Amino acid sequence: MLASPIISVIYQHGRFTAEMTRQTAGALQFYAIGLVSYAVLKVLTPAFYAIGKRNTPMVVSFLAIGANLFLNWLFTFRLGWGHRGLAFSTSIVATMNFLLLYGLMRRHTRRLETRQTLIGLSKICLAGVLLALVCWVANYWWLDAWPDLRFFQKLGALLVAIACSATAFFGAAFLLRVSEVQDIIEVFRSRFRRAL
Repeated sequence: MLASPIISVIYQHGRFTAEMTRQTAGALQFYAIGLVSYAVLKVLTPAFYAIGKRNTPMVVSFLAIGANLFLNWLFTFRLGWGHRGLAFSTSIVATMNFLLLYGLMRRHTRRLETRQTLIGLSKICLAGVLLALVCWVANYWWLDAWPDLRFFQKLGALLVAIACSATAFFGAAFLLRVSEVQDIIEVFRSRFRRAL
């Protein structure tokens, strides 16, 4: 939700215009849809090599390439989404790739603690909804005069928005007892105790 302000602060200088920022932000938003799948694939794919199923990720990759070609054609040329279509098809294919590999891994290992994973993911999604709400408020409250601000004003306003969003997300995740956040806090507590 903060794609345009972030791209603007980083790139919108000199020849990089506001229209270029808008176009780049559009691609970033569609790529963001597949971020979770990209991250999980980095863990899941090597796991097949660890259990001796080296051909499985390769076969799934070939299927993903075929799906990617079709979706690129559909979104870019048929529906006319341009570069946004390429980003969206990449995200969809990454998600399909993850779901297929996850299903195959579950079949091989018989147990992947799917229930616990879904519970944790649900909690993270709830925290993410709060984060999105804070970003939405930021866009329509203190970032609404964005075109009229100078660079350091933009940077300051953006950092405040990011800090508030991150605080809301981690605060909600902590209250919902997301185990990863609890682990991070415990690490900081132990280091703080050692420093004392």
